[in-house]
Amino acid sequence: MKTTKYINKLIGLLLLAIIASCETGDLNQLNDPSNLSPSSVDPELLLNNIQLQFVNAIAYNEDNEDGINVRASEFVRMQHLFGAYAGPFSLTSGSMDDTWTNLYREALQDINFLIPIAQERELMGYIGIAKIIQAYTYVTLVDTFGDVPYTEALQGNDNPNPSLDSGESIYNAMLTIIDEAIAAINTPNAVMPNDLFYGGDKQKWIKVARTLKFKMYAQMRLVGDFSSEINALINAGLINSQAEDFQFQYSTVASSTGESRHPYYALCYDADGSDDYLTSYYVNLLKADKGFEDPRLRYYFYRQEPSAPTGDDLPCEGEAGFNFCYLGDFYWTRDHGSDDGVPPDGTKRSTYGLYPIGGAFDADTFITGSINQGAQGAGIFPFMLSSYVKFLQAESAITIGTTGNPRSLLESGIRESMDKVLNFNPGQVDAAFAATNADVDNYVDFVLNEYDNTANDDEKLAIIMKEYYIALWGNGIEAYNNYRRTSLPNDLTPHVNTPGEFPRAFLYPATVVNTNSNISQHPVTTKVFWDTNPDNLQ
Repeated sequence: MKTTKYINKLIGLLLLAIIASCETGDLNQLNDPSNLSPSSVDPELLLNNIQLQFVNAIAYNEDNEDGINVRASEFVRMQHLFGAYAGPFSLTSGSMDDTWTNLYREALQDINFLIPIAQERELMGYIGIAKIIQAYTYVTLVDTFGDVPYTEALQGNDNPNPSLDSGESIYNAMLTIIDEAIAAINTPNAVMPNDLFYGGDKQKWIKVARTLKFKMYAQMRLVGDFSSEINALINAGLINSQAEDFQFQYSTVASSTGESRHPYYALCYDADGSDDYLTSYYVNLLKADKGFEDPRLRYYFYRQEPSAPTGDDLPCEGEAGFNFCYLGDFYWTRDHGSDDGVPPDGTKRSTYGLYPIGGAFDADTFITGSINQGAQGAGIFPFMLSSYVKFLQAESAITIGTTGNPRSLLESGIRESMDKVLNFNPGQVDAAFAATNADVDNYVDFVLNEYDNTANDDEKLAIIMKEYYIALWGNGIEAYNNYRRTSLPNDLTPHVNTPGEFPRAFLYPATVVNTNSNISQHPVTTKVFWDTNPDNLQ
């Protein structure tokens, strides 16, 4: 796999550097091989490392070393939240340290190092990709933390205490950075690297750049009129097909030095079974919310145990305040916020399926999840898919009147999501349990009938955003953004205990607050600049 190839190249270079630094044959050498100069840097490997650090900060999931996606998914019922929103098992100041480090000290710092090297060597394609990732990183930082360092960031000892920039000013700066990226990629004879996302495809990267701008303008629709900018981007061309999807492809390689499987697969398909519970609300959304099963149900979730939980395996039984204690049909899940004791049920809990983590397709086999099962972790992290773009266009069209028919865009979003999921690693799908075209058509007809029978645009938007939410499985960040922007879905189940305030922004990392005299901790109720919704999210 391409991912494994580049991980191995990076490891190989590090080993060569170690061997060279230990060489005793030339003790009088003048150039220290462990202190590499810019002229000795391989830009392709450096860019690959930037991409890996960016992905890790977003998608990683292992115990307390959690990426942004984990926390965001917990808030919006895509992943089980154990206890309070800002409790010891979820959002804490300390749990954000690695994420911040991966983004600032790794990805962004390496981008700052790469760009002047690429400029000197006239590698404009490298500059373009680096600036797109730079913009995506800063936009994600603003969307999750709010105000963050930018103009004074990454200066090392020259400024160890960078001040915060407003989220709005960073957004505006990133819009300029994205334009610079597009211009660099469009430079005649621009050299493109063999990158880990598109293998250096210029037009696909340009579509990512435009789509990121579109996402930013759509995100800001509550604080300004950006309809003309959005229309211009739609006309220029956004991500429009699966071949253009902005996603990171994992492989099946598992080793202590080159783990490249989807992190959720590595966490939930081992000898101990699944480390995570699935959330009852989200599973039920596909299982029974419409009165019939969503065609994606067996692709999203995998059941390990062919019996119903009882006794210690069902600690919620008889307790008040639970929305779902047991869903039936052997789906072992937990309600939002349930922090009951954890029995040794890792090999019984329902877990992540084939899509998007590369797990197992549910064909009623009820085999305990284990290493090498299913697609063996060859999943994806879906940053921005063509289906997402269609739903976002539908939202924009119905709220601010931008280009496109909301109903048609809603249908396109659903069908593109279905096609993506149902054809994801098809060799793993048991034909006897596979969803059919008729299943998809029936689902689409049901949703469009609901849409046609709504009373107003607010109700239509609720349907659009709920279908977008279902299609987002695997990407809790966009669901978290959508929820703060639209307050939808509006039927999320309440927390079963004492949740605390719903986080409108992440806490700053403990290491930053404790070492930077210009950054003070803010409460989780602090809203990012584009969030003007009421305070009653739950």
